[in-house]
Amino acid sequence: MQRFHLLPILLLATACPSPRTSVMLDPALLPLIPADTVSLGGVRVDALQKTETWKRLAASPQWTRLMDNFTKEVGFDPRKDLLEILWASNGKESLFFIRNRFSQMNIEPLVRREGYQRLAYKGYPLLGDEEFAALFMNASTAIVGRTARLRQIIDQRDAGPANLAKDLLAKTETIPASSHLWVVANPSALPLLDTAAQSPNLAANLPRLLQGVNFLTVALDLTNGLQTQAAVDCKDDPSARQWQNSIKGLAGIARLTLPEAQRNAMLPLLDSIEVQLQGNTATTRFGLDLATLDRLQSTFSAGESPRPN
Repeated sequence: MQRFHLLPILLLATACPSPRTSVMLDPALLPLIPADTVSLGGVRVDALQKTETWKRLAASPQWTRLMDNFTKEVGFDPRKDLLEILWASNGKESLFFIRNRFSQMNIEPLVRREGYQRLAYKGYPLLGDEEFAALFMNASTAIVGRTARLRQIIDQRDAGPANLAKDLLAKTETIPASSHLWVVANPSALPLLDTAAQSPNLAANLPRLLQGVNFLTVALDLTNGLQTQAAVDCKDDPSARQWQNSIKGLAGIARLTLPEAQRNAMLPLLDSIEVQLQGNTATTRFGLDLATLDRLQSTFSAGESPRPN
């Protein structure tokens, strides 16, 4: 008789699957990502806009003006229409996959006024020119990139879904499900640093550091402030220790070189930095609560005002 008492428990267990612990790639977008992709990134816009952190940032006059101008020029409002953005790079060029609530017919007249035109390839509409365009796969999915690359995606769709590298997909499984912004990058896809950057020593040393890196993963959670996790998967343990020392060194430089007001605002962030080593992986974590984030934003915004001659 006892085994019959266990039956309802077993049925409930199978009917209620465990919640995901990592981000999920949109199943509608995954088959469209080219097979030569070496880096991926995502913004869960719909979830991000529901956070208290985002609401505070979006309430600033500068952000409001920027979004108002964007809406006027492009024809859709990212604050209302945008659901998700997925970035993919093969190390040479990037594609942006957009899940949206926009209507193609609503934005087409505005794009045409900017000199773009309606193109077509194998029955799929594109808006742009022969160099750069937006490809509309359906009423809620658009892909932005080089026009030649977009045509390759259509050809790929006809041939069947692409198979992304297993190690790349495996790294996306390490991104926490609570992340609103995330990146999984192969160093070969990272943009080159400007040699005239404000930190010339970092610019000089970064290429050497990247030689010892297999993957870089970054995840940001803005639920109630800012929580950041960045993991550098290195080729060996000495490379991981180099990254650990470099992060600690950058934090020390910031303490010494920032102006007093900005340094005081940054101290909670600098104090929260932790770098942990586990084998050949160096993981950096830091975070800010909402009140500290507000003070930091106010301090750096005030520092943008022009200085007297």
